Amino acid sequence: MSGTQNFLLELHCEEIPARFLQPLTSDLSLSFKTWAVGQGLDFSGLDTFYSPRKIAWRVSGLLTAQADQTETQAGPPQRMCIDEAGKPTIQGQKFAEKWGVGFDQVRFEQPAGKKEPCAVVTITKAGRPTVDLLQEALPGLVASLHVPKAMRWGKSEFEFVRPIRNLLCLFGDQVVPITVDGVTARNTTWGHRLYHRQHPEPVKIKTPEAYEAALEAAGVVVSMEVRRTRLAQQVEFLAAEAGGRVVADAELLDTLAEIVEFPKILWGDFPADFLELPKEVLVTSLREHQKSFCIEGPDGALLPCFLTAANRADDPEGFVKAGNEWVLKARLYDARFFFAEDRKQALSERLEKLQALTFQRELGSYHAKTGRVVAITKALATRLSDDDEHLNRAMEAARMAKCDLRTLMVGEFPELQGIMGGEYLRHEGAHEDVWMAVKEHYRPAGAEDAIPSTPMGCLLSLCDKLDTVVGCFAVGLIPSGSKDPLALRRAGQGIVRILWEQGWAFTPGDLVATALRIIGEKATKPAAESTEALLAFFRDRVAYQLELAGYAGSVRRSALAAGWEDLADLKARCEALSAFAEDARFASLAQSAKRIGNILKDESPAGDFDGGLLAQAEEKVLAERLSRLESAPDQVALLAALADLAEPLEAFFSAVMVKCEDQALRAARLSLLHRLRQAFLRVADFSLWQ
Repeated sequence: MSGTQNFLLELHCEEIPARFLQPLTSDLSLSFKTWAVGQGLDFSGLDTFYSPRKIAWRVSGLLTAQADQTETQAGPPQRMCIDEAGKPTIQGQKFAEKWGVGFDQVRFEQPAGKKEPCAVVTITKAGRPTVDLLQEALPGLVASLHVPKAMRWGKSEFEFVRPIRNLLCLFGDQVVPITVDGVTARNTTWGHRLYHRQHPEPVKIKTPEAYEAALEAAGVVVSMEVRRTRLAQQVEFLAAEAGGRVVADAELLDTLAEIVEFPKILWGDFPADFLELPKEVLVTSLREHQKSFCIEGPDGALLPCFLTAANRADDPEGFVKAGNEWVLKARLYDARFFFAEDRKQALSERLEKLQALTFQRELGSYHAKTGRVVAITKALATRLSDDDEHLNRAMEAARMAKCDLRTLMVGEFPELQGIMGGEYLRHEGAHEDVWMAVKEHYRPAGAEDAIPSTPMGCLLSLCDKLDTVVGCFAVGLIPSGSKDPLALRRAGQGIVRILWEQGWAFTPGDLVATALRIIGEKATKPAAESTEALLAFFRDRVAYQLELAGYAGSVRRSALAAGWEDLADLKARCEALSAFAEDARFASLAQSAKRIGNILKDESPAGDFDGGLLAQAEEKVLAERLSRLESAPDQVALLAALADLAEPLEAFFSAVMVKCEDQALRAARLSLLHRLRQAFLRVADFSLWQ
């Protein structure tokens, strides 16, 4: 049996954009796995590594050669291969020659499907060495990597993301002799540029297992996961040393781990007077311009310091720290200038300027969108409160929500839209309800984000998202597959989240009707068509919300089928069902519910029945329990009553013939089952409980 060795391939290039690193390593991993399976080469594991100038793959336990392959070949009938004297005929000899064996290795058997014995030989084909197979395949696998922006350099016809400067390719301690774009593989690579100032020779890699340690000694940590872990530990340690905690940003941590070869975090300072800027401005400026973390104190206020990656093991002269501080100070001066300039003009004075900013071609400008959001807010706010001051504040927040799109700060940092509007209104002395609503009206921005912290913020967020979703559906912009114009699925999920967590009585149907009425002539699709599509869209969002809430599949399916638009009711039913889910009687109820559905499938029973017609004890028990079910005050009481019904239902179906010949009795029994089914459906469709 063939042994195994570890295999290592590294492409050392000029700096590769961070966004290409992970896709490239994943692409070749998949290609290699597919190729290895096709060659019959088993392996035990595949690890990927990447850093700004390297992408690498290490395959563990790869067979050193293919297994020998045995084939059985059948030939002419026996009577044609040997004569009467038992000597081989010319045809028999030619059959043996064809397969490269002597006639003494030919045997005669009757293969399946043949009517008589035939000449048969067994051929053993030796497996090829893995090194030979790798040598043939690797250049093609590398060339086939999908690079969105592939380029050529010099006179080369080879296309890749960046020029390949070194090729490391080892199978065990043996170099696999391949060439890619004129670069021949060897057993050496290059470490950090600073390392090679003192060590001009390339780094020798003796075996694939020595790869990480050898490169780390040369100043490069090739594992993305290791770099990220070390950066996270250093960030937390230095933030605590500064007397605070880091402002968490997982995406920034990933970015830093991708753009450095050596994970080293440095602490820098900036003038304390910049803390007069809103916290979000500082955090965004440091993240976007300097890829730096902010540190906040125990009270949540920022400290005048930052953390950033150095991409080297030390900073003996302090040049990296000083350079970051110098550039950051200039960026913060810009931010302070934008903040001061924006405040010279009231936010309300920018409302008319929204006419020059297009929201969507058919739906018009952001000014038109603002008008619709104000109208939707008025329609919904009046249903939540009869306080005129509350209504006026809600409409003021709706009018101001998009005005910061015309500010210098949002022009520089688009991710601060909404936030800056709230901050400017706060500085202008607006009511807290108003500026908080404007500041938070883009939330939730994703599944992990919280909804706005105030009821007015939730209302404004809901109305803004509702106008976006319904408006786009009304003009034919509907999500399909991977296409999602204006992130409508995220907006729809935000609407459902707000309704779910606030417990408001609005249903998606109510909201859709309100928004479509206000959109009016802007719509290019019939209202009925848009309504049908929107309700299907929101039902999917509600189903996903149940999944996010952690309810079991049986709870989600059965509760949704019994009604989904009243989210407060749906939530209560799911909670009650979850509490009863482990009760063994529910399995019996599910079977009984299916039987009731099958019995009533082609029937139209009346809602009322004459209990006096019921003759058997089992059906009288059900009729007596029915009043208890129908008068249950809430889902918990109803489920308790339903659970107690499991045994009587089994007894009923065992003893009673529902569709009997007595038409009056038959009608009474069908009506009883119909009433029971209606009681079931108040909480769930138990026929879907699995």
